[in-house]
Amino acid sequence: MIRTMTRVAISVALLLLWATPSFAQQMGSAETALTSTKFDPPPSGERLLVFISDIHLGLGKQDDGTWSATEDFRWDSALQGFLEHISEKGNHEVDLVVLGDFLELWQPPANVVCTGPDAGLGCTVSEMQEISTTVVRAHSKALQALRSFSQRGTNRLHIIPGNHDSALLLEPVWRPLGEALHADSGRINFVASGIWTSQDDRVLAEHGHQIGTDVNRYDAWPTILGTDKNNAFIVRPWGERFVQKLFNDEEREYPIIDNLSPESAGARYRMADRGLWNSIADVGRFILFNLFETSWNQKGYFLGPEPEAKKRPTWNVAIARKMGHKLVANSLEPNDPFRQAMLEETDQARSLRNKLDELVQAPGSLSDSEVRLLCDQVAIRAGKDDPKCETPHLGYLLESNLIPREWVLRDHLSGRLGKYPAARVFVYGHTHQLEQKWGVDLINPINVRISVLNTGAFQRVIDESGYLHRIEKNGLSAAEGLRKLPLDALPPCYTAVIVSRENGLPNPVVKRWFMEEQGSGTLVDPGDARCN
Repeated sequence: MIRTMTRVAISVALLLLWATPSFAQQMGSAETALTSTKFDPPPSGERLLVFISDIHLGLGKQDDGTWSATEDFRWDSALQGFLEHISEKGNHEVDLVVLGDFLELWQPPANVVCTGPDAGLGCTVSEMQEISTTVVRAHSKALQALRSFSQRGTNRLHIIPGNHDSALLLEPVWRPLGEALHADSGRINFVASGIWTSQDDRVLAEHGHQIGTDVNRYDAWPTILGTDKNNAFIVRPWGERFVQKLFNDEEREYPIIDNLSPESAGARYRMADRGLWNSIADVGRFILFNLFETSWNQKGYFLGPEPEAKKRPTWNVAIARKMGHKLVANSLEPNDPFRQAMLEETDQARSLRNKLDELVQAPGSLSDSEVRLLCDQVAIRAGKDDPKCETPHLGYLLESNLIPREWVLRDHLSGRLGKYPAARVFVYGHTHQLEQKWGVDLINPINVRISVLNTGAFQRVIDESGYLHRIEKNGLSAAEGLRKLPLDALPPCYTAVIVSRENGLPNPVVKRWFMEEQGSGTLVDPGDARCN
C-alpha cells in the first residue's frame, strides 16, 4: 500500500514543468462510461454510521505464496471480525462508509506499465481495468466479508473514491469490484460525487484529497480523464508520480516505509540512511510536502486581544518569496535531515537550493496560501529577533505552534456548507492519521461549529514516537528499523469513526479495532497502550 502523500494531508500542488492535460468531461464511449450503481436506500430512522478509510487492497500474494512487497493489507481476519462486530453492535442496521482508497491502484503489476504521453497523464482505462481486476482477484476473502456484511439485515455499504482508487469512477474499472461485491443487490452505493451525507444531512464525509491544495488533488474532480491526441488517459497528480517513483521501489528494501505516521517520517529516515534521491526537483517538492504534512498536525494559536487572536496572522507574501530556499530552511527544525542536506556545501545541495528558490519564487509552483503556511512555520521556529515574513500584529505573543489545519478546513467547510447547511459533523480520511473530535467555528455562510474527525487508516500504522520507542528497544537506528521491522511487528490496530445518536443528534467517536489475526477482537480507545 502506498500512502496518499498528504498525510495529510493538506499539501502543496507543485506541478512545475508539467504539461497540463485537457480534461475529458464526456467522451461518450463504453470505455469511459461513468460508474453508477443500483442502490436501494435503507429504511429511514436512526442507524449506526461507521467510517473507515485507506484499506489499500493491493496486489496480494505472488505466485510462490509470498506477499507482494508493496502489499500492506494482510489482515483479512481482522477486517472480518470488525465487520461482524459493528453489524451486531448496530443490530444489523448499519451504514458502513469506506472513505476512499479502498483499492490500491497506484501500484500496478509488472506487466502493466502505464507510461502515458507525459508526466500528468498515466494509465489508459484498459490498463487501469487490468490493475483493478488483479487487485480484486487477490483479495477475495476481504471482499467476501464486505459482501456478507452488506447482505445482513438492512446494512448498506457505501464506497467513496479516493485518490488511489479514483479510477473506480470509470465503469470498466469499477466492474470487477462491483461484481465481487454483488453491487446489483442494491446494497452497495458507489458515491460518484465523492461526498457522502447521512439521511438527515447532519454528517458529511469525503476522502480528503480535495481539501486545500493537496498534492493529490484533481483540478476537475470528479473528472479524472485527460486526453492526448483524442486518446483518453487517467490524470496523474504529482503525488502519484512521486509515490510511484519513491515508495514503489523503496518498499522492497524498507517494508514499513509507508506505515509510519506521518508518512514523511519514513522518507526522512530513508534519506538519513542513503542520502537524497536522484531527482532534485522531486526532493524539493517532497521537502515542501513534508513541511505541510507536519504543520497540518500542529496545534496552538496566537495570543492577543480578542477578536484578533482568532484571526489568522497576515504575512507579507512578497517578502517571503524573496527569501527563496531560506524560507524553506527556516521552516524546518535545526536538526531536520532535510534542512541539513539542503545547507551542505555540495553540488547536489546547491542544486537543491536553486530548485527551492525557483519553487518559492514562482506563484505557479507555490501559491500565496502555501507561502503563508511556510511563514507560519518560520514564525514557530524563529527567535525574537530572527527574520520572519513580517510581524503579524503589535502585542501578539506566539505560543509554540499554530493551527494551519483549522484555517484550511474552515475555508473548505465553508464551501461545503453552502450546499449542505445542515452538516454538523465532518469525517474524512486520506492522511492516515486519526483525529479525535475537535471543532471548527464557521461564520460564513452560517455561524456554526462543525465537529471534525479523521478515520486514520484501516491498516497497521504506527506513529513516529511509537516507532522510535520500538526500534530503541531493539537496538536499531531509525533507518535500520525501516529495513528490519516486518509489517506484522506493528500493532494489530485499525482505526474507524463510529457515529451513534444521542437525543437524535450525531455523536461521533474515534475507535481502534484491536485484533490479532489468530485471535478475537475488541474496540478500544485511541490511546490504548496495546496500539502504541
